[in-house]
Parts: sequence; structure tokens; C-alpha cells
Amino acid sequence: MSDDWRVTVDFDDEGDGTQFAERLAALELEAEERERLGDRVVVSRDGPRVFLYTDAGERARAVHQTVSARIESEGLSALTALERWHPVEQAWKDPSIPMPRTEEQLEAEHERLQEREAAESLEKGRSEWEVRVELASHEDTLALAERLESEGIPVVRRYTFLLAGAVNEDDARALAERLEREAPEGARIAVEPGGGLVWEVAPSNPFAVFGGLGV
Repeated sequence: MSDDWRVTVDFDDEGDGTQFAERLAALELEAEERERLGDRVVVSRDGPRVFLYTDAGERARAVHQTVSARIESEGLSALTALERWHPVEQAWKDPSIPMPRTEEQLEAEHERLQEREAAESLEKGRSEWEVRVELASHEDTLALAERLESEGIPVVRRYTFLLAGAVNEDDARALAERLEREAPEGARIAVEPGGGLVWEVAPSNPFAVFGGLGV
């Protein structure tokens, strides 16, 4: 099932969110509400927030209307929002924002994703993306790790493989392409989402690895 649309219900009280999600999941609803929601709506909860995912705009709007009416009838306090998933930017947005169609619009959403990933990397102190390199020998691994670290690239090294951190996917892929040319013959290189490579943000070296991780 596609989940291109969702309704978010943000309750003031987590208990209200829990009970509301349980009722929706069990379809403890009036006949008209049950007909609107049916079995094509997925319900999930995160603390006081309840999410209802569906596959089409018309159904999502019906869900939004049904849920808003139920909240009002029960005298609950909650904010609701209807959102659509933008896969290029990897973000939920208001349906009034059109999906990208032209090359320029697609590129703009992609750039916003890269900027967000970079900001999150620096804010959290860990790489959002990594380049994994497997080499033929410990000596090759050590030499490559030292070279990357001398350039300020954070590295975690383990015998014959290493992970090099990047702030976003574009930077990771650019580094991978470079290493394809520069790494010793037989090296295996892959780009993957970050697994927690940690950085210490410092003015002199914004991507220095915390002591002990690069051994």
C-alpha cells in the first residue's frame, strides 16, 4: 500500500493520543466514519501524535474531515494537518505545495534535501551518510585512513575496512567516485546512510573524529 498522504493529529495530552489511536485501529467508529476510513488507512502513534496514512488525496481529505469532526465531538484538544509526501525532498508538505515537475523544480527539492542533511549532520554531531571501503590489506586501510583524516574527513577504521563520513548523500557519492579512482586495486566501495559516525565540531577542524573512534 502506498503512503503518499497522511493526516497528523497532535494532541495536547499523550493519553488522549493513545486512546484515540486505539479506537481508530480497532475501528470503534460510527458506521459513516468506518465507511470513510475502512481498511485502507494505516494508523500509528508517536507520543501525543497520531498519524493516519493513506494512498490518495481524496481519501486523505475524507480522513481529515472525519477525524476533525470526531475530535470536536469528543471535546478533545488537538491540532490536525493534512500532508503529502515529496519523495525527492524526503519531506511531508502541505498539499497546496505542488509536486515538482520540471528539472529545475526537481533539482531545487534535491538541493533542499542535501542542505537539510548537512544541517542535521552538524547539529547532531554525526554523519548522515558514510562511504564504506573494504581493502585488501591492513596496510592499505591504514594508509587510506591517514590520508583522509589529513584532509579533515572523519574516519572509523577496522583492520581492512573503513567508514568515511559525509554531511549528505551528494558529498558521500562524490567521495565514493573519487575513491574509486584513487583507492588500491580491488577495493570495494559503497555509499550508505550514516550509522553513527561521530564528529567533534571545532573551528579549526569541523569534522574531527572523537578520540578513540579512528583506531
